[in-house]
Order: sequence, then structure tokens, then C-alpha cells
Amino acid sequence: MASVEAQAHITVSLATSTPRISLSADPRDPVLFLTVRARRTAARPITLCTADSVLDNGHHARHDGVFLGAFLPLISTSDPKRKIQLHFSGWPNYGSQPNASNNLLEREYLRFETVPGKGEGELSVTHEISLKKLFSNSNLKLENVKAGEKFTVRMSPKKLKSSWGWWSWGSLEGELKGKKFAKWDHPDSHGDIENLMPGEKMPDVEGMKREGWVFSEPSDDLKVEAAEAEEVVLEFSD
Repeated sequence: MASVEAQAHITVSLATSTPRISLSADPRDPVLFLTVRARRTAARPITLCTADSVLDNGHHARHDGVFLGAFLPLISTSDPKRKIQLHFSGWPNYGSQPNASNNLLEREYLRFETVPGKGEGELSVTHEISLKKLFSNSNLKLENVKAGEKFTVRMSPKKLKSSWGWWSWGSLEGELKGKKFAKWDHPDSHGDIENLMPGEKMPDVEGMKREGWVFSEPSDDLKVEAAEAEEVVLEFSD
């Protein structure tokens, strides 16, 4: 049976509290604070995996969204060829995880957050970026940036949601409290699980649900869109 709201919609917006960045700041201190806010367009809250997305600011065992391409390269407003690349070129090798818990909540490299229902608040995530982090993956280096130069920052359209795609109706402190998060999607109308791997045994879905397991809604049913005018402008100063 389909949910009353068959798909979940979220809008994400970008803002900064630090539109001016000092070129003489301590390279280790945060100088750029990028805040991403996620809001629901309907009353029901949802919980989603945020790993490697614009809503991933770290605090787990792997790299954060900035490192993994959550933001497009910063582009100079005076010369579009001048860019500050925030993300790592390529994909880091984390190795295999043969003993990873079946409960995704217990995997130390994943994060799950709740986006409240419309009118109940928002999910706000802030990325703290130092000069060292700002230029560590960029061909354009700190010493080549001039005071007064401005750059635009935008979220990557490909990173508005996690590559894991896991999400469910409800909040972590509400109906999902104490639950275990299974790695599979809900079976479809034919009883098939879309993300079941070849050769993987079909789980006892109903039995697992009775034991407190929650299965993901289909990834494609989570629509995340950037709000209009989500671009911010930064200016470097002495």
C-alpha cells in the first residue's frame, strides 16, 4: 500500500556567516562557515543517511562532504578560469568492510539525520573550513589569491543527497527511536528488493520488521532540490 505522501520532498539552501575571509588568518583556524539548511515541504518528518552529501559535515570515521565533492569549485567573479577546488580528485580507498554491522546505525562511517515536518523546524548543518582545507585540493593556491577578489560557492547538484540513498518516514527521536536500520529497500509490489546484491539471500522482511528493523524507502522517491539563489559570494581580504 502506498504512503499518503508517495514521495518525500526536501529543499536545501546555502548560506554563510563569513562572507569575508582574511588571507592572513591562521591556516588551521576555521575561516569559512557554510551552512546548509534542509526543509520539508510537507508535514511528515523523514530520516535520511547524509554521508558524502551537502548535509555531511564529518564527525564520523570517513571524509566529509566537502572532501567528497559536496560543493562545486569556487569560481572567481572576475575570471571564471580561476577556481578553488575543495574536493579530492578521485575516490579514497577505504578498503573492504567484511565485518560491517547489518545495522547501518552502527556503522561508524555513516550519519543519519532527521528533517522535521513542515512548520516544525529545519535540519541545519554547518561546514567549518580552514584556509588549509580550503586550498589543500586546489591548483590555485592561497598565495595566488588577491585581497578584494571574490568567489562564488555553490552546492553540487549531484551531492544534494547521499549516494547511499537510505531514507525512511519518521524521526530518530520519534517512531524510529530504538529501531535498527536494514541496508535493503522495502520490497516492491512484486516482492522484489531492488538493492539486493546478486547471490545475496532474500531477507525475512516481515520477521525482521517484528524484531524492530526498518527498511529504506526507494531512493528515487526522495526528491532533494536546491532552493533558488543558493549561491553565496565570498570576498578575500588582507
